[in-house]
Amino acid sequence: MTITKWCRFGVTVLVAGAMPAFHASAADAPAAGTVFRDCPECPEMVVVPAGEFVMGSPLAESGHKDEKPQHPVKIAKPFAVSKYELAFEHWDACTTAGKCPKVDDDGIGRGRFPAINVNWDDAKAYVAWLSETTGKRYRLLSESEWEYAARAGTTTPWFWGAAEDSWGSRVACDFANTHDETSKEAHPMYVWSHHQCADGFAENAPTGKFKPNPFGLHDMLGNVREWVEDCHVEGYAGMPEDGSVRKVEACEKHLVRGGGWVDGPSTSRSAYRYAEDGKMRNYQIGFRIARDL
Repeated sequence: MTITKWCRFGVTVLVAGAMPAFHASAADAPAAGTVFRDCPECPEMVVVPAGEFVMGSPLAESGHKDEKPQHPVKIAKPFAVSKYELAFEHWDACTTAGKCPKVDDDGIGRGRFPAINVNWDDAKAYVAWLSETTGKRYRLLSESEWEYAARAGTTTPWFWGAAEDSWGSRVACDFANTHDETSKEAHPMYVWSHHQCADGFAENAPTGKFKPNPFGLHDMLGNVREWVEDCHVEGYAGMPEDGSVRKVEACEKHLVRGGGWVDGPSTSRSAYRYAEDGKMRNYQIGFRIARDL
């Protein structure tokens, strides 16, 4: 497979094989699946198509409590999502520029490992720096955008299938760093259920070690949890149906999505959501970014 690297309107585009096709539109937006980056130290971004999906989970799905009511969401325009969780190699560039704090990797590793011990304000500082550096609008994903990107057109609890059956539990390790036999062996005090496979990582894994979802995004499920823009509100009553951020008057906690290498299989589902103090720095939490096109 050959990789072609070229520039269009100041954007470095990376694409396998032939030159990428572009939608004919006023903005001449790149086609869904196109991979690009705006600068050498910028993360790779993947163009995610416009579309519709049903957000949340049905009553029968394990872990359903804070994921109702299910509701339709329409993403009217394509947008770009970072191909991987934001890695230390990108975070450290912001630190070198004096715009992001230096954070500890807890001895897990830097480079391609996901940036951890970053709180919500830190993540916002990074996207502000990247926006200033590139002249493009980088931001955190809304909660709706995150679930749309994680599901990537699928409706099963995990984008690789219904992992509660024996096949799904075995194949999970092809697609995600989840709580499995490897982490169970390394952490015998974790007595909850786990996927019936071994991915070789007892804790955080370097970004991109697992197969992508149908949108070409890696580690949307598994590995570290990811900050999104929204404040936590229990349930989805009053949730916008256009993919935008839900506005609240007082924000007590922010949402993290994805992750689940340390907890049971139900916490690595596409619908799983968790409220966390926005000031929290934790080795299980990182983030992913979006860019308007």
